[in-house]
Amino acid sequence: MVRGNREEEILEAAIKIFSEKGFSAATTSEIAKEAGVAEGTIFRYFKTKKDILIKVMAKVVEILGEKLIIERLTKLLEENKEKSEREILITIVKDRLEMFEKYWDMIKIVATEMQFHKDLREVFIKSVVTKGKDIVENFINAGVSKGVFRKVDTAIALRSLIGMVGIYVIQSQVFPEVINMDKDRQIEEMVDLFLYGLSKKN
Repeated sequence: MVRGNREEEILEAAIKIFSEKGFSAATTSEIAKEAGVAEGTIFRYFKTKKDILIKVMAKVVEILGEKLIIERLTKLLEENKEKSEREILITIVKDRLEMFEKYWDMIKIVATEMQFHKDLREVFIKSVVTKGKDIVENFINAGVSKGVFRKVDTAIALRSLIGMVGIYVIQSQVFPEVINMDKDRQIEEMVDLFLYGLSKKN
């Protein structure tokens, strides 16, 4: 964020304090101290602490969506373009799971707040969903063109893949006791199930 812009400096400070203490435990006085401003200055830009959180979340979604999802997916596809579609999918799923694990606390907050704040939801759709969807759909369509994949509704295929990965993330974070298989093996099984269904592989 650019120094000299007071609102941006407050947001930068808020990100630091929220990441260290969590939203509930953080106070506006701590944010003000970190930003080097009087506490009253914060309320010239934001009505409440919740308003700061929403603006911070929108910034995080916009920045991380571009860096961790769009740029990262594009790079992975380019670096692994000589591999089989199965190997590429395994690589992508592993990478996405690592991202979910690393940023799980932030992802939980964003997922919760999106339900109640339209502006945050719109930023997420624009910065993450739409761009990520285009990248993966291009990968699927390329596979169809090469005769590797059969022609399918790419939106349904993408939703199925995200659903499988999403359930794995929830299980590993919320119900870790149900994960009773090696992680790499589970990822390979998920990708195989996505690619081949329950039919026997050739």
